[in-house]
Amino acid sequence: MKLPGIALFLFFSIALSAQNTQLQYKFRVYLKDKGNRAFSVSEPEKFLTPEAIERKKQQQVKIDQSDFPISPDYFNQLKNAGGKPVSHSKWFKTIVIQLRDSSQIEDILRLPFVDSAKYVWRGIERNYRNPVRPRLGLPDCPEENKAENHFGLTEEQFALHNARNMSLSGFTGKGINVAVIDAGFTNVDVIPQFGEANITGFKSFVPEGEIFASSDHGTKVFSTMAVNLPEVMVGSAPSAMYYLLRSEDVTSEFPVEEDYWTRAVEYADSIGVDLINTSLGYTTFDDKSLNYKYENLDGKTSFMTLAADKAYEKGMILVASAGNEGNKPWQKISTPADAKNALTVGAIGTDSVIASFSSKGFTADNRLKPDIVSVGRGTVTIGYNGLFDFTNGTSLSSPFVAGLVASLWSINPEMHRAEVLDIVRQSSDRYNHPDSVYGYGIPDFGKAMKTVLGKLENNEKSISEKYFSISRPAKNSFEITITEPDFSFDAYQVNLLDESGNLISTHEFENERLTVPIPKEVEEANRFVHFVFKSPYTQKTVRFKL
Repeated sequence: MKLPGIALFLFFSIALSAQNTQLQYKFRVYLKDKGNRAFSVSEPEKFLTPEAIERKKQQQVKIDQSDFPISPDYFNQLKNAGGKPVSHSKWFKTIVIQLRDSSQIEDILRLPFVDSAKYVWRGIERNYRNPVRPRLGLPDCPEENKAENHFGLTEEQFALHNARNMSLSGFTGKGINVAVIDAGFTNVDVIPQFGEANITGFKSFVPEGEIFASSDHGTKVFSTMAVNLPEVMVGSAPSAMYYLLRSEDVTSEFPVEEDYWTRAVEYADSIGVDLINTSLGYTTFDDKSLNYKYENLDGKTSFMTLAADKAYEKGMILVASAGNEGNKPWQKISTPADAKNALTVGAIGTDSVIASFSSKGFTADNRLKPDIVSVGRGTVTIGYNGLFDFTNGTSLSSPFVAGLVASLWSINPEMHRAEVLDIVRQSSDRYNHPDSVYGYGIPDFGKAMKTVLGKLENNEKSISEKYFSISRPAKNSFEITITEPDFSFDAYQVNLLDESGNLISTHEFENERLTVPIPKEVEEANRFVHFVFKSPYTQKTVRFKL
């Protein structure tokens, strides 16, 4: 009696499988308007988080109608016309729909609010359920991996950028919200080395697949920034707050992934992200008729490139990998690396020599790209198995330097993004003679740190901040008082730095008041000192004249 039931089940499965193998299509539908009059720029809290509103205010960005959501009614009308919405962009007034038959687009185009449509994908719908994850590897004994320096395996990477003192002085990204937009983050949620990473949230913008099982490309990318294992491996911004966002569908290559990516960028903007790293880029697709040509690398053609520049306009810094086409026929950068305001990163080794695969400039409209270079040959990473490795690609040079930019910005988070980017570029070793291979060259974050510190307000006697105050009872002594203790006193710390940002001493609180003496040799060699006040969630740097 069971056999017919099994046969019936098999028949049903085969029929369902055949149905699911039918070729389907996705179109980017351009709207005439967003059809939503329920929002006002005077009430941004209805469509943006408080963090996003504050960042826009700090970065001098006006909130406008491009920040308004698209009317839900438009989504419903597209559904009723046979389209399945899978993505959208409020900035560019687009909705991506999936159709079972490409001819259905004619019905969509007849809708009164639709302006035009562009084909961006074709394929078979795949339904992923509970994918099997790769197992973690057996780690080496941590004690055997420990080095005699704080940075362990990443010592040479920090040394290349003269960034060791910046990290040791306490500038490791605290107070900066970072989004990592990638193909997936396999096992990041279970790999022990990520246990102390500050993952604030995660979200996938790809209709199918799982963010922690689809690809470990993002796992490796994230590891270069967020891991904090002193004497083993140190990321470039381990104290930053991270959002992990998935936009790449590794099962195919089509322009619809630009739509997923744009949606991820818009989401990052709406929740108050300060800096985005993206190690994704596109030049060719499964449908060759959709391929980009070199003349399209003009900063105004690719949907993704337009979104990258819009991200900057909205108040964020976007760091992008240049691409790995340097030793291939294409040779040039990929989108969105051609974006005017993206910080585009090529790859070198710790020997400062360009990696053969690193994509080159210039852009089609003759702009300098890449902007800078960082370690992308033999970069220390952690993959899906939780083991350390050395990985090649501009996909790794981009996040490592993005983390250093976040750490630099954490010295003064109120600094305008344009000024941060200018300081990074101007610190680079080829700034006065850039080229299309190295761009402005290798940024010097020791030099950049000194510049940022020098732009802080000069104080002489006393200051009062939100959580602490500093007074000067004697010429060579300072008194720091916690004014709003939300935690036990031992959760607070003060680092004393010299004029250039080098760490002089570290002090912890036993009660609400702390006295910090200035050593005589420091007073004689410096005109200024800096105090870095640190609590579990906040950090503030102040500058005093000696």
